Amino acid sequence: MNMKVGLFQEQSLKLNMTQELKQAITLLQYSSMELASYIEDLTLENPLIELKEKPDSGVLYHTSSRAKMTSSSKNRDMIENVSSLGTTLQQHLEAQLLGMKLTASEKRALHILIQALDPNGYIEADLSVLSEKFSISAEELNQQLTVLQKLDPAGVGARNLQECISIQLARLPKRNKTAELIVNDYFYLFAEKSWKELAKRTKLDLKEIQGVQDFIKKLHPRPGLAYHHVHDSYIVPELTVAKVHGEWQVMYNDDISPKVAVNSAYESDYSSIEDADVKQYLSSKLNQCRWLIKTLNQRKETMMKVMKEIVRRQADFFEKGELFMKPLTLKTVADAIEVHESTVSRTVREKYVQTPHGLYELKFFFSNGLEQSSQDITASTVKTIIEQMIEQEDKLAPLSDQKIVSKLTEEHQIDVSRRTVAKYRDQLGIASSSARKRY
Repeated sequence: MNMKVGLFQEQSLKLNMTQELKQAITLLQYSSMELASYIEDLTLENPLIELKEKPDSGVLYHTSSRAKMTSSSKNRDMIENVSSLGTTLQQHLEAQLLGMKLTASEKRALHILIQALDPNGYIEADLSVLSEKFSISAEELNQQLTVLQKLDPAGVGARNLQECISIQLARLPKRNKTAELIVNDYFYLFAEKSWKELAKRTKLDLKEIQGVQDFIKKLHPRPGLAYHHVHDSYIVPELTVAKVHGEWQVMYNDDISPKVAVNSAYESDYSSIEDADVKQYLSSKLNQCRWLIKTLNQRKETMMKVMKEIVRRQADFFEKGELFMKPLTLKTVADAIEVHESTVSRTVREKYVQTPHGLYELKFFFSNGLEQSSQDITASTVKTIIEQMIEQEDKLAPLSDQKIVSKLTEEHQIDVSRRTVAKYRDQLGIASSSARKRY
C-alpha cells in the first residue's frame, strides 16, 4: 500500500460561533435574576453601560405558592421553614455555649460536633472517625454529644431519624408516653406501617397508633433546615397571560427587565478623544453596550413568540385549567416560530408566566402524550386527575392503584397501566393506599 505525503486543499463547512453569539445564547437561557446579576457584573468592567433604575413591580410571588411547580410540596407533613434571620445553625448553637461553664476541651469537642452537623442538623459522621481526624477521645465526643442534643432546636445532633424524633418527644412539656414507647422500641414497625403487628406487640388499637402518627407529624424530622440558608426565592414572572377584550394577550413585564442604555457622558466625549488606544478601548465598549441592548430586545422578542405559540396551542388550558392541557413538544413550537428546538429549550428555562390559574414555569406547558393512549391528553393532566381522586377518596378505604386505573378508564376514558399510576403517584409525593388508610 503506497502512502502519499503532501499538501492538499479540502473544502469544509463549519459554524464559527463568535463570542457575541455565545453570549446571546447565554442571555437567552438566563432567568431574570441571573440576567440582572450578569448585567450588574458587566457594568463594573464597561463604563459605557448605564443601568437605569426601574420601578418596583409591586407584586412578589414566593416559590412555595406557585401552582404545580413542585406537585409534592403541598403533601409535606413536616414543617420546613427557611429562617428569615441571617443566623446559621452553627452560629445559633455556638451562641448557646456562651453562657455555659465548659472547659477548653469540652468547648473543643462541642465545636467539632457542631461543625460536623449536616444541613438537616444530623451528625452523619461516625464519632470514631471524628475522634481520629481531630485527635480527640471518642469518650469526650460522646459526652459532649449529650450536651449538644440538649440545645435548641430540639433534635439537633441526632444520628438518625429515630433518635431525632425521640429527643424531641423527651423534651416536650407534656410527654406522650405512647409515642415514646412506639418510637423508642418499635420504630421500624411503625415507620414501615406494619401496624397490625405493632398493635399485637403493644396491645394498642389501630386508632391509637394512627393518633401517634398524627402527633409525630407535628414534629421536625430535620431541625437544622430552619437555619440552612438557601436564598429565600421570590419570583416575579417575566410574562403575563390575560384575557383582554375577549382575546388572550401575552404581556412582557418590562419593570423587572434591566434597563440598559449607553452612558451619554462617555458617548458625547467619544468623538473628541484623540488618544488612539483610549479611542479603541471606548469603541469596543460602545459596541459591547449596543450589542447588549440588541440582545436583550431579541431575548424579549423570542420569549414573546414562544409564549404566544404556547397560548395558541394550549388555549383550552387558559380557558378551563390543567385538566385540559394538551401534549406539546419543544419541536412543535420551534417549527411554528421558525427557530431551532434548542432555542425554545433555552427560552423556557427558569422563565415564569402569571396566568389566571396561577404562576407557572414555561416548561410546564410542554408534555408528551401518554404512550398507552391515543387520546389528546398529557401525563400532567392524568396526574391532576389522580391527585383529585385521592383528595376526594374515603380515607377509611383509600383507592388502590388498580382502583384508580379502573376509575380513569370508566370515568375519563383514559387507558393507563397500574405501574404508570404508581409512578405518577410517587412523583406527586402521595403514599400508597395502605399508608393513606385511616382507622
